[in-house]
Amino acid sequence: MSQVPINPQLLRWARQRAGLTVDDLARKLQLQPARVGEWESGAARPSWPQAQKLARVLHIPFGYLFLSEPPQTVLPTIADFRTLAGVQAGRFSPELEDALNDALRKRDWLRERRIGEGASPLPFVGRFTPDAPADQVAADIRHQLGLPMPPAAGLKRWEAHLQRLVAHAEEAGIVVLQSGVALGDNRRPLSVEEFRGFTLVDDYAPVIFINTRDSIAGRIFTLAHELAHLWSGTSGVSNPIPGEAPETPAVERFCNRVAGELLAPKEAFLPAWRRHEGLALDERAQALAQAFRVSVFVALIRAYELGLISRSALDDAYQQARQATTAVEAREGGGGDFYRTLRSRNSRVLVDEVLLALRQGEALYCEAAILLNVRVGALEKCWNGCRGEACGLLPGCQRIRAGAQALLRFRHCAVLLGGAGAMGAGADHLQSAGGL
Repeated sequence: MSQVPINPQLLRWARQRAGLTVDDLARKLQLQPARVGEWESGAARPSWPQAQKLARVLHIPFGYLFLSEPPQTVLPTIADFRTLAGVQAGRFSPELEDALNDALRKRDWLRERRIGEGASPLPFVGRFTPDAPADQVAADIRHQLGLPMPPAAGLKRWEAHLQRLVAHAEEAGIVVLQSGVALGDNRRPLSVEEFRGFTLVDDYAPVIFINTRDSIAGRIFTLAHELAHLWSGTSGVSNPIPGEAPETPAVERFCNRVAGELLAPKEAFLPAWRRHEGLALDERAQALAQAFRVSVFVALIRAYELGLISRSALDDAYQQARQATTAVEAREGGGGDFYRTLRSRNSRVLVDEVLLALRQGEALYCEAAILLNVRVGALEKCWNGCRGEACGLLPGCQRIRAGAQALLRFRHCAVLLGGAGAMGAGADHLQSAGGL
């Protein structure tokens, strides 16, 4: 079997980037550690199938193994606002790095499309500075998104609260990506300990990402926190937790205060607090969390910020709540409703624009599949299952089913999903021949 001349330095870099030891990688490859060591030292080379498996296991494009030096993966436009013990600022796991790069691709595509269509910049992006009064920023977010006072008014479930916030944000033109895995791969979970969300500020195509490994209440707070980042024009990765530790960056403290005022506004919180007078603090906080569909921690912090409880009372109650709370992870599986998952992970805003671009002949199906992190065959499933509003996708997209089927017959297109640019010429040929 022929050997593949990979760069040993790149293999070592990819293994370390994935956080694997030589033994870990050997176990995943079902090989002896000595064999992996020989590949990294250059004493031996893998076979073609082994090299392909290396790329899959290490979550890198196959071509990376042949580069002369490790690629530059730094994301200069992304600030790191997290405060994680023992973690170097700006150091991201491969899963988070891929989620960031994927969101950047989505942002750039939508930005170019909106500008090309003559769209105007979104007026609320960067409207305030991080030293603005939190109540003013929260009021502007509420007004711009058309949210009720408070946002959870009339809702009985935390899930409905999150859905309302997402729907109003997307209606305003914000891309809200919700996922607990990297690049749609259920084998690559995102860590809620590493991050809860991030924001990519852009005047035309702002993006918010929410890690769905967090609890529902946690996601609600993260979304409100990231909206504050948009309104203050600050891109970055966050691990927002209600409250303010001494090491928390100033911009994060600002976004936390805005999030608290947005979700539990003073105007509504004070009367609700008085209505539950006589209850023990923990019961009172539970009642307020129930009323505003937020976590107990948010309710306690709001009570402290509004001068209703002392710092010592907050610390004691906060600690008790932490001990009583079991971390909840919303693990994403491979099942569920295809359309709902597609729109949640990629945002209704982006999915609708991509489908419209396909319908208008302004995007290739391979490009759309890459952008939405689905296989080309999954797009056929979309067209087959789409019945206008019945599936919640773009009305009329079944009209381009024939084009999708034509592309599916061009099986080499699937190679493009792995980065083989030569297949793009074949897809272009199909399009020019009328197949698309």
